Amino acid sequence: MRRVLLSAFALSFLAAAMAPASMAADVTVIVSDAEPNGRGVFVQLCTQEEFLKRCTLRDKAAAKDDKVTFVFKDVPPGAYAATAFQDVNDNAKLDRGMFGAPSEPWAVSRDAKGRMGPPVFEDAKVEVTDKPLTLEMDLD
Repeated sequence: MRRVLLSAFALSFLAAAMAPASMAADVTVIVSDAEPNGRGVFVQLCTQEEFLKRCTLRDKAAAKDDKVTFVFKDVPPGAYAATAFQDVNDNAKLDRGMFGAPSEPWAVSRDAKGRMGPPVFEDAKVEVTDKPLTLEMDLD
C-alpha cells in the first residue's frame, strides 16, 4: 500500500511539474519585405511591460531572402506584441529620424500604427495559448 501511495504521489508531482511546459506554445514570426542584403532582421516578442523596450524574447537573423522566419519555442500563455526591424546600417539598433519616427524598415504585430506617436500595446497584442501561433509582419 505504501508503494502505491508513493507512486501516486510521484506521478502527481511529475504531472504538476510538467503542466506549465505543456501549456506553452511555439510562436512563429514571419517578417516579409526584407531587403535580401544579408543585413540583420531583429524580432522581439514582448509582454505589455516590455513593449517598445528590450524584450526578453528576441532574435536576429541575416536577410538572405525577402522573408525571414523566426520561431520562439515554448512561449508561456499570455498577451504579447511582436516588433521587427531591418538594421540597414548594421549598428544593431533601430535608427530614428529628426522627429523620432523610425528611419529603417520596421513592423509591429497586427500592423499597429501610432497616431502622432508610437503604436500602443493594445493595438498590437496577440494572445498566446497552448496552440502554435503564426504572426506575419511586413516591414515598412
